[in-house]
Amino acid sequence: MKNKIRIGQFIERLYSPLNRQISLFLVVGAVCYLISVSLLMFFVEIAVLEVNLANLIASVLTILISYFLNVKFIFQGGKYRLFKELIAFLAFSFIGLGINVTFMYILTKYTTVWYVISKTMVTVLVAIFNFSTRKWLIFKN
Repeated sequence: MKNKIRIGQFIERLYSPLNRQISLFLVVGAVCYLISVSLLMFFVEIAVLEVNLANLIASVLTILISYFLNVKFIFQGGKYRLFKELIAFLAFSFIGLGINVTFMYILTKYTTVWYVISKTMVTVLVAIFNFSTRKWLIFKN
């Protein structure tokens, strides 16, 4: 009987609102990551921009896409009116952008790590920051 209770509790936790939200955030994050890396590679390989400028442009475009995907699929309307919510989202996104640009610069200028791998490493760090700020500071749930 104890095993059935434990399994039931496990299943309840697995489908908890927070776990569902984290799962959706990871899916949206993966989509945004693919968009960001594709844009980065396009700007570096096709448009022949310097990698850090390309990263900046790709990241800003991805932030805009991310806002709409976050509002549509992950978080309910925020704690604030739409305009304040958008400003808060953009403010924290640009802090995340600062983290992104700083670490990308360090990794591409001072290491031999390929820029796409650097972007992947930086994305994990920024994703944790983004989820935390969006979950607890911007949106209701």
